[in-house]
Amino acid sequence: MSFPVKLVTEIVLIQRLTGILALIVLMLTLAACGEALDPDQVRTCRQTLPAISLEASKITVSRVSPADPLHGVRIDYRTIENGGEHNHLVICTFGPSPKDNSVIELNGLATEDGVYSPIRLHILKRYWLDRQDLSGQADPGPGDTAAKIPEVSPSLAYLIQAFSNGVPNTAMMMLIAVAYALVYGLVGRINFTFGDFAAIGGFATISGITFMAAAGTGSFALGFVFAAFLAIGVAMLCGRFVEHFVFSPLAFRRGQSILIATVGVSIILQEAMRLTEPSQMRWAPPVLNTTVPLVRGGAFIAEITPMQALIGALAPVIALAIVQSMRRTDFGRRWRAISDDALMANLMGISSRRMLAQTFALASALTGLAGFIMVARFGTVDASVGNMIGLKGLVAAVIGGIGSIEGALLGGLALGVFEMLWQAYLPIEHRDVAVMVLMVVMLIFRPGGLFGFGETGPRQV
Repeated sequence: MSFPVKLVTEIVLIQRLTGILALIVLMLTLAACGEALDPDQVRTCRQTLPAISLEASKITVSRVSPADPLHGVRIDYRTIENGGEHNHLVICTFGPSPKDNSVIELNGLATEDGVYSPIRLHILKRYWLDRQDLSGQADPGPGDTAAKIPEVSPSLAYLIQAFSNGVPNTAMMMLIAVAYALVYGLVGRINFTFGDFAAIGGFATISGITFMAAAGTGSFALGFVFAAFLAIGVAMLCGRFVEHFVFSPLAFRRGQSILIATVGVSIILQEAMRLTEPSQMRWAPPVLNTTVPLVRGGAFIAEITPMQALIGALAPVIALAIVQSMRRTDFGRRWRAISDDALMANLMGISSRRMLAQTFALASALTGLAGFIMVARFGTVDASVGNMIGLKGLVAAVIGGIGSIEGALLGGLALGVFEMLWQAYLPIEHRDVAVMVLMVVMLIFRPGGLFGFGETGPRQV
């Protein structure tokens, strides 16, 4: 009778994970149908306007749109010159730099009067755009595109922008915190390799995008979909390897051997990534990064990208799916049974080893998804990043009450808000120090977690 139950459990887990990934596929595929504007390219094109219209006393941007067929930027704008108002347009195209193919720069410019020659374009770039003290100050701004944006106080607009920027970090910390809570709640042991699994997922994401681009799919969004599956799959494969050969043989023994072993595995993974990492940093192409204005406070405009909004929407969906899986599925019931009394659960026919393998697979999949979010938001990853995001995920799990799934999610949210506010109003170079101090304070005054109870130990699950 045990085989059908195990089979049904695995099917349920696969369905949950597939549903989440299907949502990612749907959103990215829909995004692939439309044209996106890179905000840096829009800003660069906008900075050319004062140099093009030298006699204008005032420049107002009226419309920004994609420029076919080269996927550049078209800006329609108005000028006040010679005592009258005139309408103009400029089309900027971008491509790889001759000096460095990984850098995208302005390689073509045209106005209603014609196309700029290579020499004229070189002069514009060399003596205007490369002079940040000139081009930056002379940026005419978004113009009429900001007129329809709701206006709030500058302080509130700045706070909204800080929360918008912190959405991806918060989502990553929530996922990694749940990974810690899943394993610790089951066997009472901490696995220090989850941050490195996220970094591996990030490298797999970039590799997947590169592979799809080399295959000639012609869609960055489809490349990201493939990369999401690849990141989760590679992270689960690494998790399976570590669980089978390192964690499982030590998980049910007394002492700190499992802690020392996973720290050693973490160092091995970091060094392996460092040695295999290419000397030139690889960047993923921007997807869903066209900024959408939210509010404005004076001249400051708070913006969000569709990728940030997508991550912010997926985070509660993933959280709800995990919580419901732990409460209502056979997997969740067996997980709680082993966490409460592993010996009695084994006597009732529930295999602790098999349950640990399934829990590790789910936790590793979450870290792989965190690595995908990292690349989707920031565009790149390096070998050392897993160390810090792994520690922050552990801090979030401790804040929420390590061993509790709901507590880990709330702890990740709380730590994300803490980081948002710190980097918005306090020196950002001290942010990570403040996070570690916060963990020490929590362990001293409330070791059961912020959302736990008042006992001196971890919250019971």
